[in-house]
Amino acid sequence: MAGDLALGTCPEGPVAVLGCGFGDEGKGAVVDALARRRGRTGRPLVVRFNGGPQAAHHVVTADGRVHCFAQFGAGALAGGRTCLSRFMLVEPLALAREADVLRAAGLADPWADLVVDRRCAVVTPFHRLLGRVEELSRGTARHGSCGLGVGPAWRDAHNPHAPCLRVGALTGDRPGLVRLLRQIQLLKLDRAEQLAEVAPAPAIAPLLAELARPELAEDVADAYLAIAARLGVDEGEQLRAALADSPGAVIFEGAHGALLDADRGFFPFVTPSPVSFAQAETLCAEAPPAAPLRRLGVLRAYATRHGPGPFVAEDPGLDLPEPHNRPGPWQGPMRVGWFDLVAARLGLTIAGRVDGLVVTHLDRLAGREQISVCEGWLGPDGAFMRDVAPVTGSLADRTEVTRRLAEARPAWRRLAGWTGPQTRESEAFLEFIAVELGVPIAATAWGPRASDQRGWSATEDRDATGK
Repeated sequence: MAGDLALGTCPEGPVAVLGCGFGDEGKGAVVDALARRRGRTGRPLVVRFNGGPQAAHHVVTADGRVHCFAQFGAGALAGGRTCLSRFMLVEPLALAREADVLRAAGLADPWADLVVDRRCAVVTPFHRLLGRVEELSRGTARHGSCGLGVGPAWRDAHNPHAPCLRVGALTGDRPGLVRLLRQIQLLKLDRAEQLAEVAPAPAIAPLLAELARPELAEDVADAYLAIAARLGVDEGEQLRAALADSPGAVIFEGAHGALLDADRGFFPFVTPSPVSFAQAETLCAEAPPAAPLRRLGVLRAYATRHGPGPFVAEDPGLDLPEPHNRPGPWQGPMRVGWFDLVAARLGLTIAGRVDGLVVTHLDRLAGREQISVCEGWLGPDGAFMRDVAPVTGSLADRTEVTRRLAEARPAWRRLAGWTGPQTRESEAFLEFIAVELGVPIAATAWGPRASDQRGWSATEDRDATGK
């Protein structure tokens, strides 16, 4: 195949992992595998550099245990520490629940291996309730919200006129914390009531009742203060120290997929935050490591999308059930399609420079005589599109572009299927997409465990010998 040369470009530097699709590409398993390999020379530090608590990065251990990482780094079960950078949105109540699950999974003290930047904005229950009201008020025109309040919290964090709770304030005095929480509560309640008046729906009433509960702010404050007592905070000092002292142990873990990028994705079916390597690059620039940042993009061997929005290569007849992504009340079932070269090129463009690709879920297609690849999009007028540009401009313009692209149809290319790894057919598929995308293959995944990934060992052995 095109080779794993990308992993040899800067063997001792930090690495960043980012999905280049619609999310659910297998980033958690990639980070887990990297943490296990890089942990041989120093304890890895996994740095979350975008998104918030809506991440769902699944890791399957060698003995079959499964954990869905939302805020802790996906290297935790491999002995890695977690750093939540200032670009993260943090949901303390969910963070505490995840810590409990990790403790039950065998980690002695998950809190001891976690540091959170005190500048991180906090997603409160008020944001979650308002976000659900917003999504329900859209009726059949939902945007694909995860229902966790990330959108409203992101808006507050980037609005200088809105009250915003930061992690650093969780350790403050209780009366001040309660006052700030009540202010956020009243503002969200006012907005939710306006939405409910314009677009009433039966499911909104209980959300409004909870949002209006008088003692909710005090209850939340008490829970936050208890969590803050266990929470290690800084302003990036641990990350900068790691970049200076052991840059090869630093793994930047991205959330979501580049096609969901807030500013260049298919609006309004996007996540509220940027999805590119830019924020990882910013964090590296604050303490430049001896070796440059290596950027790994992750894509499945076939396409998926959770929630509504354009999905040109979708094939409802492709029977690939998701064991770890069950249908939910907000995004519905996982949608499935074939590998889409047009979407992949767009994802790579949005992500920024990609040094190598990790292609996952190859095992799910094994045993098929033939597979399909979407090599182009056909517009309503029949025009063939090999590439599409990021969707930019005003929100109205982006909405219209998204509407038009949603009408595109796939132009298929048929390729021979494969029976397993390192077969002529699987190597031909990997070579094909590497050439078409102009990015070498860094590694492949033929199952959910770290041991199912191929390419890391041979590359790192070559890096160690310099050959």
